[in-house]
Amino acid sequence: MPGLSQRIRALVLEQAARGYLVVAPSLFGRGRAGQDHGYKYQMAFSGEQLVKPLQPVDSSRAMLDVQTVVVWAQGQVAQGRVGLMGFCWGGLLAWQAACTMPQVFAAASFYGGGMTNPEVRSWRPMCPVLVHLPAKGLLMTQEAMDEFVTVQRDQFAAHHLARPGQKGPMVHIERYDAAYGFDHAGSRQHDPVASQSARLKTNSFFDKHLQF
Repeated sequence: MPGLSQRIRALVLEQAARGYLVVAPSLFGRGRAGQDHGYKYQMAFSGEQLVKPLQPVDSSRAMLDVQTVVVWAQGQVAQGRVGLMGFCWGGLLAWQAACTMPQVFAAASFYGGGMTNPEVRSWRPMCPVLVHLPAKGLLMTQEAMDEFVTVQRDQFAAHHLARPGQKGPMVHIERYDAAYGFDHAGSRQHDPVASQSARLKTNSFFDKHLQF
């Protein structure tokens, strides 16, 4: 068990069955390898024993891991079309990669914790990004999410033609009447309706931008 949750393993198999080459890097391994850390917002009952190992995990170092995987995957697939999907902190990393790595062709971010922070929400991605936002949650306030939507919509005009032939907005935002973590089956935040809707939209999004 190199630190990847059963949920992520199942997601890998699900996407692979759709014909994609799928890689899930064990980014939490930089905190403490060999454990399924789950989500920070669900760890209150576990105290500091589980949370502490994750605190020193540096996003900039994790981005080096992401870049390594992206470059490797680009050499394995036809046309080099690579997409990223992330949840919570992984959603933030997917957003950051879309804004900084020209090798990424599409990214899907599920409630990316930190995306709505003032220093991050005005970033401009270089590829299409599908953003799934909850209606409520501990890590993303309604005010911050509204500001993210406003900033990105104001920048839509500047996002044209970042890729040859790319038209329309780079950032596609979907909002759900559900809690932060709504896609995590088995958790108290799980919302089956929102989860299924987001998954179907994500599948269509990747089929559109990664296939040729």
